[in-house]
Amino acid sequence: MMLFKTGIWYIPTIHMSQAIAQNPFANPISDPGFQYVYWSWLGPFLAWLIGAKSEWTFFMFYFAFSMAFSLLFIKIVFSRFSDQTARTSLILFTILPVSATAYYWVGSDSITLFIMLFALAFPKQAVATILAGIALGMQHFEQGFFAAAGLLFAIALSKKFGDELGYSVKFCLLLLVGVIIGKLILVGIFKYYAVEINSGRIYYAGKHWHSLLHQFLFRFHYIVWSVLGLGWLVALRYLDWGRKTIPFFLSLFGLMLLLAVSGDQTRVLAIIIFLLVSVYWLFNEKFLEQITKKEVSGIFLAWALVPWSWVWRTPKWSVFPYDIVYLLHRMFGWFDIPADPTIWPCG
Repeated sequence: MMLFKTGIWYIPTIHMSQAIAQNPFANPISDPGFQYVYWSWLGPFLAWLIGAKSEWTFFMFYFAFSMAFSLLFIKIVFSRFSDQTARTSLILFTILPVSATAYYWVGSDSITLFIMLFALAFPKQAVATILAGIALGMQHFEQGFFAAAGLLFAIALSKKFGDELGYSVKFCLLLLVGVIIGKLILVGIFKYYAVEINSGRIYYAGKHWHSLLHQFLFRFHYIVWSVLGLGWLVALRYLDWGRKTIPFFLSLFGLMLLLAVSGDQTRVLAIIIFLLVSVYWLFNEKFLEQITKKEVSGIFLAWALVPWSWVWRTPKWSVFPYDIVYLLHRMFGWFDIPADPTIWPCG
């Protein structure tokens, strides 16, 4: 039902990532405004390793990670909790925009989210945690850094409130250190192969900060809503826990300041707060068990009825109708579609 609601498409920069996969040791992106794509290096490198270089094999490579992300989440909740609690967690996961991000824009986010979830799957295993952090730093340093730092802040503060959540300060520190190590490894690789590249997302934000701030200020109501969607109702329910929720909300609202300098606001923040939301909501057994069946049914029904909301510069909508038209065009020649349909649904 989630795929019917949101559809499946690919991130507009996927062709740049595919170009990197042809030879990950040279930067094929000449436009300095898009060189941030090269910093998400791990995915194209892995695609190069297995030979997934063509348009369809590269897309399917990323799509496999999208599927693995969903399947791993299902595996985690049904192995940790009772069936009833696991279903509650799964429904909350479904209503959050992050669950559909890996399908709405299949691409580098698919790998980023899988790595994050993999780290959460093994909170007691230091080696797995730091390796996941390294992979995250080589895939998307900025998202990994802020996600791990935000979780570290919240978990450390929760200790002061006597709230135990199954994830330790040590876990957060190891993940954050791993992310930094991953970035340093990437810088080393680029220097070794004499890759010419700018600072990536820092360069982009520096060049476009005025436009990004303008987008946020004129659309902040919709942008803030889209980050969690109906998950804001879960946030209201979580407030029933009183003072113990302070660390979560302080970290959440602190991370939301990044919306002012993000071009694709929904996906960026939905991914960055995924670790935080997972630990405090989706994998918090005590919280899940306090949510009644009636509440779960009500929020799922509301999710089924409320249209998909998404912001990339401006509000967007489901790509499912575009999927249908595209398939009919390819199979029967019906309808006219753009020669390059990359950003067709986002027009």
